[in-house]
Amino acid sequence: MPSTKLHRIGVLTCHPTHHHMPNLFGPLIQCVPMSENYTPTRMTGMELTHIWDHDPERVKTYCEKFGTVPVERYDDMVDKVDGIMLTDLRAGDYFHLLAAPYLKAGIPVFFNRCFTPKLGMARAIVELSKKHGTPIIVASGWENTLGACALREAVGKLGPDIRGVTAYNSSSEITHDVHGLWLILAAVGGGVDSVAVHRNIESVYEHGSDIWSIKFKARGDNPAFYATLHNTVDFGGNASVRINFSNTVYEQSLPGGGSQEAGMQYYFIPPLLAFQRLIEGRGMEQSYEHIIEKTAAFLAGFKSHLELGGQEALLSELDDDFCVPSDPQPVTYPDAVFD
Repeated sequence: MPSTKLHRIGVLTCHPTHHHMPNLFGPLIQCVPMSENYTPTRMTGMELTHIWDHDPERVKTYCEKFGTVPVERYDDMVDKVDGIMLTDLRAGDYFHLLAAPYLKAGIPVFFNRCFTPKLGMARAIVELSKKHGTPIIVASGWENTLGACALREAVGKLGPDIRGVTAYNSSSEITHDVHGLWLILAAVGGGVDSVAVHRNIESVYEHGSDIWSIKFKARGDNPAFYATLHNTVDFGGNASVRINFSNTVYEQSLPGGGSQEAGMQYYFIPPLLAFQRLIEGRGMEQSYEHIIEKTAAFLAGFKSHLELGGQEALLSELDDDFCVPSDPQPVTYPDAVFD
């Protein structure tokens, strides 16, 4: 008989209005109202049980909304939860520190996109995960959709002779560009050589449009090829990917619009279920190499835009300390938090 016990989930860092936990993942897991017209039914085998943030007012707000129990220190949930979620991008500078006690204790960790602002921090998390055999997930809502699965299946059947990729993604700033990029990599796999980004405004946080050019290395007899990603708004959907093979074409769109319930089930329940599978011991669905590469490709795009005038940024030359904060107002924690 399958267990009916819900997996206990702890939350590290929170904000009453910011990013995914208060308005998306939290309500979906805890089955509390997401809007005046929609309260989700239980669609996962998880429940939020504990919460930590250095700001007691934020913790109070979360506990009132989700019925969670506060803890005094960030590492106080080690013996109280089955999984940990880090979703507040403003705290990205500290993800490698906050996650460390849980990775060492074998507790799976969910990292919201864009993961970390520096490649060196991402490597530190991956190495700790490997060392202790603790699985992680680094999630974009686009990667686990039915459309992404269809694209991967098409590449498996029609590839590997890919001649080029053209994609569109609903985005106007840094934190949403990652969806389109990671969707392409989820579809066609890795092997990125370089990334170049041309943006119509310099800021990566204010609303604008940009084009990413991703160069993939040759794969056996298949020569190097390019993927172009157009990040804009209101093009008629959330994303679309067209893959040109040597003798055919495959195209898949990720829908926009529809009911709130349908959108939640299509985009945000799948990564939660992927996290649940980690907790249940079913293994990581993306390799460590893929997680590092997709992180590096994202950061390289902004090196191209911010430092290279739109020229190609080679992944092989990306410095571990090159930094692109995922939020214009990153959090700074007192040193005493980690004493």
